[in-house]
Amino acid sequence: MKAVVFKEPYKVSYEEVERPSDPQTGEAIVRVKACGLCGSDLHPYRGSEAGLRAGTVCGHEFAGIVEEVGAGVELVPGERVAASFTTACGTCWFCTHSLSSRCDNAQLFGWIDEANEGIHGGQAQFVRVPHADGTLMRLPEDVSFEEGVLLGDILSTGYFCAKNALTMLADSNIPPAQLSVAVIGCGPVGLCAVASARMLGFGQVFAIDRVQSRVDTAVKLGAQSQGFEAANDGRGVDAVLEVVGAYEALKLGFEIVRMGGVVSSVGVHAHDKGFPVSPGQCYDKNVTFKSGRCPARSLMSEVSQLVKTTDVVRHIISHRVPLAAASEMYERFEAQKDGILKVVFDPWA
Repeated sequence: MKAVVFKEPYKVSYEEVERPSDPQTGEAIVRVKACGLCGSDLHPYRGSEAGLRAGTVCGHEFAGIVEEVGAGVELVPGERVAASFTTACGTCWFCTHSLSSRCDNAQLFGWIDEANEGIHGGQAQFVRVPHADGTLMRLPEDVSFEEGVLLGDILSTGYFCAKNALTMLADSNIPPAQLSVAVIGCGPVGLCAVASARMLGFGQVFAIDRVQSRVDTAVKLGAQSQGFEAANDGRGVDAVLEVVGAYEALKLGFEIVRMGGVVSSVGVHAHDKGFPVSPGQCYDKNVTFKSGRCPARSLMSEVSQLVKTTDVVRHIISHRVPLAAASEMYERFEAQKDGILKVVFDPWA
């Protein structure tokens, strides 16, 4: 089969690899119909996240059709499915308590370490899925494969970030329509956070990004491009959604949130700069900080409603290309060329 393979920092290759077959107990083989290029894929691509074994099939966003199943799997060949970006057994304590991202058996698709432990990813024509019943969600008929790709990662992550903020503010007894939130970083996840904040009822949503075209897209989804400084009569925004994963972005979040506010962070901080504020500074501002990897599988059914009620997908996907164009797309995405925002690959084009 054809797949995108990691070679070394700044080099991936579209090439022939062995097709997964003979699914074992609990496994499924999925024929991939659509797969995504995620900002997190750039961490090993840039070399900022070390340890990925050369030869690993890349990618953790995919949707498709069940091709084969192993013993004990309830899914049947022919069903349309989307995968969460990490596997989930569905039965451990964390999976049964809405924290599938910390599943006892969780593995990130597209990550095999130098000790040869891990699983191949979804930027391929076929992918082996462990814990298939826990990892794969049956797609509703009115949800496309493209939408399924986003459900398993960035849509769920943006929603998780916004929902965390709203939940942490519940004790303030302020109606959501009177709450303000600033989204720092308006890439694909940030735009999903904007759409989620609007859907959850935040009254004011401010978009912050250095790239004006991304801010413009956020405005189309209901955000404001300026004015966060004046929120709450200058006290600051009630919540900040930080989705960049940069020291400076998180630092800004703590600066612009009001006393007693919430900083909700889902950015992957693949750096060694530490935390931008001290415990004393948090104490003095009564700030609540909420962070962590999104439990996508726990949220996918809930988030599928977001797909149906907003046009966020139309605004996010900027490039639909054959999987064969992956090397070029990685280069352009890393360099932020030509307004590239979200790439969805067709493995069969």
